[in-house]
Parts: sequence; C-alpha cells; structure tokens
Amino acid sequence: MLLTQAFNLNFTQSEVDFVIPRLDEDLPLCIDPFLLYKSRDEKLRKLHCQLLSVFNTGFALFGEGKHKELSKLIDFPEVNEIGFGYSEGAIRGTGLGEHLNKLLADTLAASEPLQARGLRHIEELQLVSIGVAADRVSDIAANAFKLFLIGYTQKQAELWNIPVVSSVPISHFFDYGDFCWRDDYFDLPISPVTRLPILLVPRRIVRLLPWINLEDYVASDYRLFLRSSTGRGWSRFTGMGRQKFQAPTKNEIIQVTRANLKLLDGYVTRKEKEAGQALPIYVEKEDLGLPTRPLAEEFTGKLAAMPTGISSASDYQRLVYEIVNYLFEPELTDGEMEVETVQGTERRDIIYTNESDTSFWEYVRLNYGSPFVMFEVKNVQQLEIEHINQTAGYLGARLGMFGCIVTRNKPRDNIMLKTYTIYNDTPSMPRKVILILSEDDIIAMLRNKDSGQKPAPTQYVQRRYREFRTRCQ
Repeated sequence: MLLTQAFNLNFTQSEVDFVIPRLDEDLPLCIDPFLLYKSRDEKLRKLHCQLLSVFNTGFALFGEGKHKELSKLIDFPEVNEIGFGYSEGAIRGTGLGEHLNKLLADTLAASEPLQARGLRHIEELQLVSIGVAADRVSDIAANAFKLFLIGYTQKQAELWNIPVVSSVPISHFFDYGDFCWRDDYFDLPISPVTRLPILLVPRRIVRLLPWINLEDYVASDYRLFLRSSTGRGWSRFTGMGRQKFQAPTKNEIIQVTRANLKLLDGYVTRKEKEAGQALPIYVEKEDLGLPTRPLAEEFTGKLAAMPTGISSASDYQRLVYEIVNYLFEPELTDGEMEVETVQGTERRDIIYTNESDTSFWEYVRLNYGSPFVMFEVKNVQQLEIEHINQTAGYLGARLGMFGCIVTRNKPRDNIMLKTYTIYNDTPSMPRKVILILSEDDIIAMLRNKDSGQKPAPTQYVQRRYREFRTRCQ
C-alpha cells in the first residue's frame, strides 16, 4: 500500500519532491550522503558536514580512551519511519544500533592510520569495516538527518494535504546544538498499516546504491591496485580454467584497504571528481511500483477552467507549481511558493533549487550564477511593463541572473522588447535573462512529456532561450 492509497491522495510520483513510500514494504533505496556533499543547497551541505563531525568526534573519543562517551555517540538504529531497505517483503530491519560502536572500535583498533586520517565520507566505512554495507550507510544518514526529515515532512504534508497527527513521539534524533541524541514529540503523518510515524525523503538524496560503494571500489581501484602491486588480478583456484578467478572476500578487501589508505584516498578523490555523474535515482521506475500516469490533459483541463484575474491568482500559482514540478523534477528540486526576502520586502512566487548536472539547467547555473531558478506567475490577460520590471528587480547576485515568467497568453511585442532591453542594458556580466512562458508553451511541454516526443520540457525551454538570445543581438 502506497502513501497515496492509504490517504486517498491524487498526486503521482512525478509531481512531488519526495519519494512516495510504501507503507507495507520497504523500497529498495538508500539515502546517499554523497548527494548532500555535492548539493548546491547550503542546508544539505551543512548536514553532510555535521554527519562527519559525529564520526570524527567518535574517532577522537576512541583515541582518548573515552569508550563510554563513544558508545553514547555512535548509535544508529534503523529508521523504520522512512521505509527504505533491502529486505524483501518487510518494513522493519535490524539497523546498526549500538553494534556500530563495537564495529567502529574494532576498525580503529586495527588501523591507527585511519584514526589519524578520519573520514571524508561515512560511506568509506563500507570499505574498512566488516559489518557496514550500503543499507547501513542509509541507516546512519537517516538517523543523523532525522530532524531535517521531520521538518521536511511537515512542509510537504502541508503542501500536499497529507493528514498529520499531533504530538507523535519520535525517538533518537541528533541535536547538533547540544551534540547528543534526543527524543521529542512532533506533528507528523501516521501509517495506518504499521502505526509508525512517516518521514518523507527528498528524491534528490536517494539512490539505489551509494555513489561510493564496495562493488564499485572492488571492480575499479582495488582491482587495479592488486594488479599493479602483485602483477595479477583475483587469485585462481587450483585447476580452474584460465578465465575463472576467485573474487576476494570482504575481509581480504578490508585488510588490504586498512593497510593502504592511499588506495582509499585515491578512490574517494576520483569519485569526488566525478561528482557530476552522481545522480539521484529516477524514482518513477516501474519496478519500484510507484504511481505514474500521463497528466498533460488533466493539467490542460485545469488551466482551461482557471479564471483570469486576482481573485484566482493563488489557485493559478498553485497549479503552475504542480506543473513545473511535473515538468522539471528532479533537476529543479524543493520548489517553494511565496518565498520572502530576509526583510520581508519582496516575495518571489516560486523558487527551485537548481541541482542539474547534465542539461540546460546546468548551463543556466554555471553561466548565469543561478543556484536557484525563479518562476514568477502572472494570472493576467496580458503582461505589463511593470511585471517585467518587477521580475528584473528580483534577479541579481543572490538569486542568479536567469528567471521565468509564466502567464496566460503570448506577450505583446512591446513586452518582448522590454525583456531584450533589460538584457542589453544589464551593466555587468552575465546579463539578466527573463524568459516568458505562455500557456501555449506550458501545454506543449506537458504533451511532449507525456508522449515522449521532442523537444522534452527542458529542451523546449532551451529552444526558447536560444530564440531570446538571437533576438537580443
């Protein structure tokens, strides 16, 4: 049973920022801390640093012989509330709990150089500790990020009308202010199947396996190391054919890695350099059983029924938000409506974090200084010059120099000329780009997405950008 089925919710996986959980069985997914490390979202990068601080503090406690304090700190039970894991037909696993403390102590006792080095990524534990695998990395991350996941779940529940229960007990979340584990009560959804709280996880931090993982390490850097140091690959069984090799045991891999930390450093450095290839899973995969359906005609019908004017401006903004989610997730993530500046003097309609590493949105991020992408939504018959000036005023060093206006009808020539003038008169580089997307553009992108025809939505926006640039010059 999916979350949407349990609460009779009408959205699909394509529309929302989070992974829709099953309530009666774990999804074969994991939280990958590396996706926080490489994120453009400052909050996520800070979480990654905080997680490392827990383990490196644990390393220091071990070195000082403070084993009681270490035991209290390194304690990571499975977070059943997220519904991730690799056990078929089940939703509860064992996690690591206090067992990780002994594993970590044994690992550090066997490798003094590792004590001095510390961890660059907690996923490295897979390569130096016998009892840590990919699912345990996810357990560790979910514990360390639980307070973030609580806040994220509350925000998504409000956005998508997911029912919540008041004062739900949550145990074992890490308080980085006091640097200790705590328990408390929060308003959260409750699963009608397990009676457990439900914690939602952003799609942008989820993969099938962590980017840094044992299988990849063994097949690449570890194997090359053996060849260069011993002149051979895997050891052969006596009497076996020429192509048959005995794969190394995990214990052998760990012993070699602990004794050769430069090998570990080399692998991790390479994976960091290739961070652009570390992409979140496209979670609509059919084998995960998550709900998808064509939405072009449904959204088109809602647009047609939406009145123009200020009385329905909020409803139109919400509809555009859902459409942009559907068109551009997971490259544009964590969309927020009605985003205020610190002083509250300005309010942007919709802002997304630009997490793209592969498409036109990456070009926007790199060339227009746009870690965020703004969509101003104007439910008017015709755009006016003041709408363009307002949007241009929002663009700048903090938000980036690229933004979009979504409106009902194709803009008049004087409006287009104004956007060209703003571009040409921007006194610095990069110049301000304002793309106007009319309802015809939105419908074309929706239909192309559902039919699989080109241009796909991101390519469509890229073409509109090319038209804009050629007409400016």
